[in-house]
Amino acid sequence: MLTHSQIEKLESIAGGSPFYRVDRRRFESNYDDLTAAFSSRYRPLVLAYSYKTNYIPYLCRIIKDKGGWAEAVSRMEYDLALKVGQPPEQIIFNGPVKTSDDIELSLNNGSMVNVDSEPELTLVQAYAQKHPDREIRIGLRINIGLSDQSGQSHIQDSLKVGRFGLDPDELNVKCKMQNVKSPADNVKVISLHGHTSTTDRSTWCFEVIARTLCDIARTYFPESIEYINIGGGFFGKMRSGMPFKDTPTFDDYARTVGSVLNGHAWVQQKKPTLVIEPGVAMAADCVSFIAKVVSVKTIRDQVFVTVDGSAFNTKPTLHSLTMPHAVITQKQGRPVQTYSVVGATCMEKDILLKDIAAPLPEPGDYIQIGNVGAYTLVMTPPFINPAPAIVADEGQAQFKLIRRKQTLDDVFSNYSF
Repeated sequence: MLTHSQIEKLESIAGGSPFYRVDRRRFESNYDDLTAAFSSRYRPLVLAYSYKTNYIPYLCRIIKDKGGWAEAVSRMEYDLALKVGQPPEQIIFNGPVKTSDDIELSLNNGSMVNVDSEPELTLVQAYAQKHPDREIRIGLRINIGLSDQSGQSHIQDSLKVGRFGLDPDELNVKCKMQNVKSPADNVKVISLHGHTSTTDRSTWCFEVIARTLCDIARTYFPESIEYINIGGGFFGKMRSGMPFKDTPTFDDYARTVGSVLNGHAWVQQKKPTLVIEPGVAMAADCVSFIAKVVSVKTIRDQVFVTVDGSAFNTKPTLHSLTMPHAVITQKQGRPVQTYSVVGATCMEKDILLKDIAAPLPEPGDYIQIGNVGAYTLVMTPPFINPAPAIVADEGQAQFKLIRRKQTLDDVFSNYSF
């Protein structure tokens, strides 16, 4: 846990409270541990970082420098990957909405475009007809059902059917997928992508995804598939204070997927590259949010600690989970009391931490909330207050400001006055 004086130093670099702290060493450790776990079970392997989870350019560049790929789901993310220096042939373009310009740019660059729908396939075919002398290499996103033997769906929010990708049954795989070459005969399907957001992030889900993709490759594309992309959605490392128990480890996921691939006859013959697209597992635990205590007050026996940050900075979906946290006080031995940490907006539901039992802080103390690296920064709007600064902790007392605090001009630069 950081000391009060250490946080004051970080605050001076950030230009004031509140701010985010990025732990570079933890992010790099997550990359190293994930790649080690999977590559020890199956090779070749590619880790393509999920930009949508946290596209701080500082983190994206670390991925590029370590040899990882980028996974983008929009033109903005694709352009960002190019801007941080990611080789275009190491960018995977996913997502349900791609324009003809998006597809033309990415195919011109040699990036991997994963087709999500028949209209996108039509755009690819049109592009291929304009370039008859080129082999157009694409991927297909496959919609994978995740209902178990009892009929219980494991798709996010227990949805019976997910909305992404091509349904092999409804689209009649044999007829329509193989006809991907028509009317242009220079299109080659080299990748199958099966990312599916799940309720429990269980190893069983990844077993089903991996096996389904391998079976489709063997049956319909036995000679052309070079990549089996199981997507992301893995649990990250569970740090102290997280409200989850008995979650799979990186090794558990790798062991399950490796077992499927190593036991599949087509895979053993063709040795496709396994692609994983982690986001949460990479970024969640490497970012914390630090806010200064402004006031402490009691209203009808309820104690409220108000900070200069907001729940929108730590959980923009306003979920009810109590995130790992620490109270950093100037004085030792503060009494433990039950209270809620509330934010700087004018909304009653702006509650960062509800009914926690911890040392009661005073104005000028700090609250640090961990595990806010996944989706939080990319989903946080400049609501009421500008976005806070981000400071990277690079270890050995080395710090770097990687995003300054927004100003009024930043927020309103594209408005007309």
